[in-house]
Amino acid sequence: MNLRKDIAVSDVFTLLNASFGMLSIFYAIRGEYFSAVVFMITAVIFDYLDGKIARKLNKTHEFGKELDSLADIISFGAAPAVFGYVYAGQALQGMWETVLAVSCIILVVCGALRLARFNITKAKGVYQGMPITLNGIIFPILYFAMLPAEYYFIVFLCSAGLMISPFRIKKIL
Repeated sequence: MNLRKDIAVSDVFTLLNASFGMLSIFYAIRGEYFSAVVFMITAVIFDYLDGKIARKLNKTHEFGKELDSLADIISFGAAPAVFGYVYAGQALQGMWETVLAVSCIILVVCGALRLARFNITKAKGVYQGMPITLNGIIFPILYFAMLPAEYYFIVFLCSAGLMISPFRIKKIL
């Protein structure tokens, strides 16, 4: 594959998704939580657009599907985990900080499992388990709703469980 020739316009949007996910991580580490969640939401927008553009231009391809999953694990696995660990971790100590760290790791691992399953599944019109992209919406909402830090680990574990669950969700977009 020649990247200069074979990369599609939609792949650029996928790379923007990953870029905003990384910006979310950087700003979370700096303690700039508002910017971190805005970048997470921006990543969601680019994730939505990459698929729309690929289908509209009839340029869906395996490379794009794999690239999308790699971007998604950054933006909707690692970014929410880092954001939650830094944001909620400042209020927790001892055992609870460890519980938070473990729940963040579980979120990323389950996100990777969910994406790997998605990439090999040929189901049309449905998702199996919660799409990882929803983490890019859930965690900003929790931040804006001022969820107490003590509850973040519960949300991480619930989200992780939902991503790897067997239930099916009809695609609406």
